[in-house]
Amino acid sequence: MKKSLALLVLLLSVSFYGQKKIYYTEDFKELRSTEGATYYSTYEDTKEGTTRTTYFIDGTKRNYDEFSNLKKRIKDGNSITWFKNGNKEKELIYKKGKIDGVSNLYYENSQIKRSENYKNGEFIDGKCFNENGTEITFFPYYVQPEFPGGIKEFYKYVAKNFKSPNTSKGIMKIEFVVETDGTLKDIKMVQWINHGMSTEALRVLNNSPLWIPGKIDGKDARVKYGIPITIN
Repeated sequence: MKKSLALLVLLLSVSFYGQKKIYYTEDFKELRSTEGATYYSTYEDTKEGTTRTTYFIDGTKRNYDEFSNLKKRIKDGNSITWFKNGNKEKELIYKKGKIDGVSNLYYENSQIKRSENYKNGEFIDGKCFNENGTEITFFPYYVQPEFPGGIKEFYKYVAKNFKSPNTSKGIMKIEFVVETDGTLKDIKMVQWINHGMSTEALRVLNNSPLWIPGKIDGKDARVKYGIPITIN
């Protein structure tokens, strides 16, 4: 009897979770209620894992994703995004968290914008089109931000300007956002040696020359970036 009751409670919990709505701001910060919400998501457990469907607050579908492990955010299956007008914006297929197969992006008028082939997360080839359907010169969807002259020049800049406050050695890992104007914002240490070293590393990055901003679909974009700094 106790086992049956426990199973019933578990099934009810799974069912409740699947029906529960999670509300989010425009930047996808979770909210406790509909106040200030731009989107909400619902979840459903399947044999393969979990599906998540996200809607605009008015109930219009925004995106659908299949996960083999939701907790670890491992996508496995279809991932579809829609424009507010209901037309598809993006179609991708994931295998064990990596894009695999043909992915398509569209204009709001439903005309295909780009079609790309991937294998185990690696880009193979692709085509780009204008809004009239005419093929144009291909350009990558995602371009990482870059320090002027490349990563070697960045480390030269660090070596020249970093003033060690003590004799400690090790590796620091730093994350930051490269803004569209090339400035660095939201700089934070994710691995440090000690307070003195961290303070000096942050000073050097705060005084960094402007970076070349990253691009998403051909347009300058805010891009999160991570980098290690080794102190020998």
